[in-house]
Formats: sequence, structure tokens, C-alpha cells
Amino acid sequence: MSISPRKLRNGKTVYDVCVYVGFTADGKRDRKKVTCPTKRSAELEQARLIAMRDAMRGRSGRMALSDYIDRRWWPNVSRRLAATSLDTYEKEIRLRIRPALGNLDIRDIDRHRIQRMVDSIATESVARKCVGVLKTILNEAKGDGLIASNPAEASFAMPKKGSKRGNGLVLADFGKILDALEIVRANGSECVQRIAYTGFLEGLRPEERYALEWSDFDMESRTITVKSARVAASRMHGGVQDKAPKTERSARTVPMHPAFFEWLSTQNGDGAFITGAVGMISPSTAQKRWRAFLRDNPGMPKVSIENMRHSFATAYLAAGGRVEALSRILGHSNIATTMNRYVRPDSDSLAADMMRVCMG
Repeated sequence: MSISPRKLRNGKTVYDVCVYVGFTADGKRDRKKVTCPTKRSAELEQARLIAMRDAMRGRSGRMALSDYIDRRWWPNVSRRLAATSLDTYEKEIRLRIRPALGNLDIRDIDRHRIQRMVDSIATESVARKCVGVLKTILNEAKGDGLIASNPAEASFAMPKKGSKRGNGLVLADFGKILDALEIVRANGSECVQRIAYTGFLEGLRPEERYALEWSDFDMESRTITVKSARVAASRMHGGVQDKAPKTERSARTVPMHPAFFEWLSTQNGDGAFITGAVGMISPSTAQKRWRAFLRDNPGMPKVSIENMRHSFATAYLAAGGRVEALSRILGHSNIATTMNRYVRPDSDSLAADMMRVCMG
């Protein structure tokens, strides 16, 4: 720490105050520099910076990371985050952050200790999620004045990327989809039919299907209004959460496929469209009923509830639909998402497309 006089071009003398107050995210010492017009004001500023540094050291010395999470961070964040986000935070804290860093004083958590935690994690995606949660916690601690900088903002050597989970079976054209729906219509319960038709022929996300109400269907204009989503959450947070759709464009109006309109004309009801034991179906109940249907009908293609939407997207383009229109129907924020995540033609479709192009 120092006070250094410095003469300006106009001949006036100012005083530079330099005080080390902590460490930056990359482990280097964090130096604060302030310029003052008089030596007296420089001495006062130096005293203030030293007091601030020492006060932070004293405060952080009384609180381990686990104590900070339990007493200050979690009560605050639980009031403003969605249940699904809280589930993610709770899992990362319980499985990785507490075991590695929970007993440490917040001020003693540095880049090297965080790297050791990262080294204990098997895959990159999990490690990045864990560091992201830690960064959020330590940003709050920084705002509370317990630390001068956030070490989780540094760069870390990440583990290898994990193997991507296979997306499973996708039906690549509407002919295959309609054949599958014949089996659903002949053997599936009302609930199973509604899960399948809204997925295979309308491309709705699973959580959008579970939140549908009869009032969302307009038979005159042949459209479906998507306005909410019903997602799974832990029992600690109620088991189910109803919220707004995934993105701004996800709140949308979707045209009915002709085969969907024909099938819906045979249905009737009010309130929740897909029902569970009581009222609107939960995501877990929907999954159980669909898996039971696949088990009891060996001739049905083993398409997951999620891949009904993938099947619709692939079949839509195979039938000549425009990517721009499909992107709006699916409720994506951009066309790249449509192409990269939901359009996966099978080898037969690729071969047929090659022949069509080459033969003119």
C-alpha cells in the first residue's frame, strides 16, 4: 500500500493511493488505485480502503460456504426462482459443491480448490453446470461484501465431453405417423390418444400438451392456442409446476393437421384436455401411461413422448414444408434450432431425396 505524489502537465500535484484488497478470479492480487487532489484526502481514502479490506476479512472469517448457503443464499433465491431451477441448484449443491467446498471459509475458496472440484466430475456438461451454480452463489457473497472477487469466474480445465444420449426412434414421414396413430386409436386409452395426436400431428412439446385445456382448441379456425406449460418438479417443490411456455415464441397459435382435426371432432370434454387421476395430468403420469401402452402393444413403434415432436418436424419437411414455417409451428426462437435439434431424416429418406434431385 502506498501514497504517491504525481505532477500533472498543468503543474498541479495529485496523490495516487494504491491498496491491495484481495485477489482477482485468476489468482492475482487485486489492487485498487484512487487519485486524490490532496495528501490529506489521499490518507483518508487509504484508510477507507484498508478498513473495507479488513472488514471483509473479518466478516468472511465467520462463515463457511455451507453456512452462507443455508442462512443467507438459499432463503433469498428460493423466493424468486422457478421450482425446476431450484431442483437443479439443490442437486448441484448437494452432490458436488458441499462435499468439495462446503466446510471452507468463503474467503478461502480459490481457483485451485474449484479446479479440484471440477477434476472430480466425470463430464464437461455436468462440470459447467456445477461451476455455474457456484458462480451464482459466490456472486451473491460478493454483493454481500464477504469476498472482493468471484473465483468461479475464472477459466477451468474441463473434463472430457460425455457421450450424447441417443434420441431414439423417429418416424420420418406422415405415412408412418398415421400408421402408428391407427394403432393408438384402436388400442389406446383416451389419455394415450391425446398425448400421441398432439405430439405426432401438432409437434407440441410434452409440457405444452400436458397444460392444454379444451378452450385452447378453436374448431372454427382449426387452430390450437399454446399459452402455458406443465413441467415436473421435485416433491419438495410440489411435484408439478405450471408456467409460461419455454420461449417468447412458444406462446403461439398452431394450425391443426387435417388428420388431427378429423380425430378431434370425435372427442369431447371441458376443462383439462389430458387428464390424470384428478384434473390436469402430471408429466410423470403421462410417461407411465405411454410406457404401459408401448409395453402392451408390441406392434407400435417405440417412439418416446419427446420424439413425437421430433417425428412431426422431420415428417413436415419430408412432405415439402418450409423450415421457416416449421420453426414458427414448433415455437423456436430461431431456424437454427429447428435444423440442428429436431430435423433428423432417416437413411431411407436421404436416399429417396438423393434420387429425386439426381433424376430431376
